[in-house]
Amino acid sequence: MQEKHHHHHDLNVKKVDHLSPTRVRLVVEYGPNAITQHEASIVNRYSQAAKIPGFRPGKAPVNLVKQKFKDEILRDVISHLLEAGLSEAIQKAKLNPVSQPQLKVGEVAEGKPFGFEAEFDIQPAVELKNYKNIPLTKKPVEVKTDEIEKTLENLRERLAVLEPSTETKPGKGSFAVVEVSFELEKGEKKQDKQTHTVEVGADRLLPNIEKELSEMAVGETRSISDAFPADYPEKEVAGKSAVFEIKLLEVKKKVLPELNDEFAKQLREGATLDVIKNEITENIKSSKQAEAQREERQVIVDYLIEKNRFDVAHSFIQNQSAQLVSWMEEDWKKRGMKMPALKPEDLEEVKKRAEKMVRTSLLLAGSSSSGKHYPG
Repeated sequence: MQEKHHHHHDLNVKKVDHLSPTRVRLVVEYGPNAITQHEASIVNRYSQAAKIPGFRPGKAPVNLVKQKFKDEILRDVISHLLEAGLSEAIQKAKLNPVSQPQLKVGEVAEGKPFGFEAEFDIQPAVELKNYKNIPLTKKPVEVKTDEIEKTLENLRERLAVLEPSTETKPGKGSFAVVEVSFELEKGEKKQDKQTHTVEVGADRLLPNIEKELSEMAVGETRSISDAFPADYPEKEVAGKSAVFEIKLLEVKKKVLPELNDEFAKQLREGATLDVIKNEITENIKSSKQAEAQREERQVIVDYLIEKNRFDVAHSFIQNQSAQLVSWMEEDWKKRGMKMPALKPEDLEEVKKRAEKMVRTSLLLAGSSSSGKHYPG
């Protein structure tokens, strides 16, 4: 681990070559004594740790240590000078690197100036132009009655309860309490009886089970063959055929609460239906306003990107693309699946998105640092 030296060196940034708007080469040189000056502290470090026969650690003569570890000491000195010099030169030249530097080291000789070149990508400062007269169309925000009703229906669904039904067979929309066990076709795996409550006719069950269950009477048991879907979360049964033993124990129906003040009290103590409706209206309104602002901001950003063409370092876009791909992989992993390999057109799409994200963040940084603010 290289120790950090927080001192300023006899360092000269001889040249800052702008190879392109996004790539720079620095030519840096230390004074003639730089290697000798830094050698002492590194030799001292080696003296403390070196195991030299006949001497206790830290007691061997300095010359002996220098002789034995000549190459390692020089390598450490150069490594320190490169690291410290690069950091100092970047500060002096006021640059903002976005890629690892490629280094070219000059001649190494005691008593002579030691120099190196560093080439890397930078992000140029973005001077925001054309930020006036952005074409914006203000959309009026209105809340429709059916939107309020839909929200109320969702709330009723959330507060619904299951009650015993007088039906002898489970029809569409009713709930069946079933006892299920299964065995895979080749006897690879069995599952003992478990009790589940399932909604019938909601397309959530395997097709054969769905069909037969709707014909069964309470108390009846049937053996039903079906196959688990290929993307079933439990890998050991996914895509495999099984025989299910199903007993219908009971049929239940879903009962929704009536829309009245009692219902409102269930949602929040002391509330009335009118209060709940007003709150729903306000919530829908504010989320629509937020959406409208997001769209407006997107229009502004797209317009600015279009009107402010500037170079972006390739490595910047590469890094953002890699970040996007890793987010995508994470997303697939959360769903218990492995992300399929990306085709060339997918990668192109990722790159486009990454470039837009990079340009957006640079533009916004440019707009805030130059004190310019656009609406939104």
